[in-house]
Amino acid sequence: MAGLLVFGVLLAVLLARGVVRASVSWPELLTQTLLGGVLLFLDLQGLRSLADQDRRLARACFGPSAHALLVRRIDELAASRAAVVAAVDAERRRVERDLHDGVQQRLVALAVLLGRARRGGRAPERTDALLAQAHREAQEVLTELREVAWRVHPSALDSLGLREALVGGAERSAVPTHTVYELPEPLPEPVRTAAYFVVSEAVTNAAKHAEADEVLVRVTREGGQVEVTVRDDGLGDADPAGGGLTGLRGRVAALDGRLTVHSPPGGPTTITAELPCASSSPRTPPC
Repeated sequence: MAGLLVFGVLLAVLLARGVVRASVSWPELLTQTLLGGVLLFLDLQGLRSLADQDRRLARACFGPSAHALLVRRIDELAASRAAVVAAVDAERRRVERDLHDGVQQRLVALAVLLGRARRGGRAPERTDALLAQAHREAQEVLTELREVAWRVHPSALDSLGLREALVGGAERSAVPTHTVYELPEPLPEPVRTAAYFVVSEAVTNAAKHAEADEVLVRVTREGGQVEVTVRDDGLGDADPAGGGLTGLRGRVAALDGRLTVHSPPGGPTTITAELPCASSSPRTPPC
């Protein structure tokens, strides 16, 4: 068919020369052009069909079999399920640690202050000071409880959507965080939750470990997927195999997504999560 295509090109050249020399009439030109167009279309379709057949034969002869593909897919699903379980266990341990080391200790201190205030009945000034201190401690306990609840699952994520949840998280961040959100609402709950926790964990890591001065969060739609990018200007050299990033990778993989970390020494660190949003998989509902 390639030879037929070359032959057709030569005939087209001869026809063009005939037109230039005025040796070909207009009816003959139209007839030859129409016939040549049909033959060209058939030839190109034949070449495409042959190429598709070659690919199918190569895949059947040299590529993995259907059984091998099925086994590979089962292994991927088992690995992603194990990663999700590990991530959930890590989050539970972190919540328990926050409650034990933070809220519980403050409640103990509050109980001690109230006990001292009860025993100081003969010194009204001292009692008032202890009660004022206990009041401040109670307010700090409430604030810390709200922070723990926000890290577990912010209520704004369900009631107001991902945009407002990210804005609220940026306001609570210890590092100035700028958010660029370019997605229509609403998003499917699994995609929305995964995107939020990717941003939350990445911003927390930038504040705790990277010594960053600024964080840029960008949430966009690229084709059939949601792309979440978190970039900080910190020290870099983040460990992709660290506990936090490993948990995020498992959460993203559970949606057939992909998490990449680019963090050269000296920075900047860029964490990108690609979350499928238009797939036939029941784990990745359409956006």
